[in-house]
Amino acid sequence: MNIITISAGSNCYLISQGEHHLMIDAGAPGMGDKIEKNLARHQIVMENIRYLVLTHGHSDHIGSAAFFQKKYGIPIVIHQNDANMIDNPLSQPMLSSHPIGRMITWLGKGTMKRNPPQRFTPDLLITGPQTNRLGFGETIHPLPGHTRGSMVLTFPSGELFIGDIFMNMLSPQPAYLWEDHAALQKSIQAVQQLPAKTIYYGHGRPTPASKIGQ
Repeated sequence: MNIITISAGSNCYLISQGEHHLMIDAGAPGMGDKIEKNLARHQIVMENIRYLVLTHGHSDHIGSAAFFQKKYGIPIVIHQNDANMIDNPLSQPMLSSHPIGRMITWLGKGTMKRNPPQRFTPDLLITGPQTNRLGFGETIHPLPGHTRGSMVLTFPSGELFIGDIFMNMLSPQPAYLWEDHAALQKSIQAVQQLPAKTIYYGHGRPTPASKIGQ
């Protein structure tokens, strides 16, 4: 499995298995062109991207999803509990007791108001755990807390795409902000038990799974 990482306000990942591709997260609003150009450098045929999976509904992860759906017809996958954030990015609380989290919340709310994601209609709503639903051997694990519909993906070869349940800005840390702190704590414990070798974050570089306490 080949993985391409593109920094686009958050990390956008492209997973390749042969000629077929799976995109994870779509970056911030207005990042579609940048992502597209980066993929072109890797000679990716956009029409071979089977799905775009959104790990959660914050605008720095769903912001350019509509670009790929409208231009290439790429089906979009999101958890049903975050679908409301497509039309209203501030429909869920962004809470924090951490100074970095409070700063992110303050900056993020302003950015969402000035530059909201372009609207789109999801093609597939996730409601519970799914294995190989998308045909890449993946397992989708709903793990709420950061948002109500946060989810992570694991693969048999040991990759864990963790969204923002952990962030690796300076070092791997649990999410600095949350919709439900108690739910986030349960999800942190759950994600630490998942079989994984390498963690791919929504923010920051990959690390061995041991860095998040696995």
